[in-house]
Amino acid sequence: MARSATVPSAGQSSADVLESRRRVWDQRPLTREIYRRYFEAIRAEFAPGRRTIELGGGAGNSRDFLPEARVSDIVLTPFVHFVADAARLPIADASADNLFMVDVLHHLPHPARMFREAVRVLRPGGRLIMLEPNISAFSRLVFAIGHPERVDPAADPLPIDDSPVFTATGPFASNQAIPSRIFFRDLKRFEKMFPELRVQTRRLDSVLVYPLSGGFSGPNIIPRFAHGLLWQLERVLSPLKRWLAFRLLVTLEKK
Repeated sequence: MARSATVPSAGQSSADVLESRRRVWDQRPLTREIYRRYFEAIRAEFAPGRRTIELGGGAGNSRDFLPEARVSDIVLTPFVHFVADAARLPIADASADNLFMVDVLHHLPHPARMFREAVRVLRPGGRLIMLEPNISAFSRLVFAIGHPERVDPAADPLPIDDSPVFTATGPFASNQAIPSRIFFRDLKRFEKMFPELRVQTRRLDSVLVYPLSGGFSGPNIIPRFAHGLLWQLERVLSPLKRWLAFRLLVTLEKK
């Protein structure tokens, strides 16, 4: 997953990165098919109700598949309905049926603040659905070789003093290990900190197709005629998700 010419550099602004990713989205049918499946999986997790909001959806990819959702991001882009910080949402208490986000949690320097906001704005029975990187033995190796975002499993994602979990800035400021650590290694601590949020789903995904597609940050090395075979191989390897998976889908329900 080394960078290609279509990938934004670390010196670009967040808005520039989102614009670049939208161009990649338009150019890569395999990437769109992967995310179509992701968004179908997210929709299957929705609680009943009409008010569904995406957090951090600045490139607008969800709008192709979840047109009912209102899209927000911390920066204004042509693809969002409104600007919002996940830690300070302009949403009334207990008024949202669903919040969802794709590759957002691991970019938040204060993850606990987002979870507190989710507790505040979700109605009872409402859900927070997150699709995030998963750190497996295989994905960690690939991320280390060719991905611009760091992986630090030792960093505490839920510090008691609410200090930032990373201090870097810019569009690639993140720790891809945050989701895996919270919802596996530190799950009991998370449940104690946020007793209002019940874990409904915790599912691993993407063992082959996602890394070979290049995603948004690498070269697309698979010719279109081979896409069908690649999906078949994905199914064959699915029993090995524990060691190979690149993705983690988590659904939390407000009690």
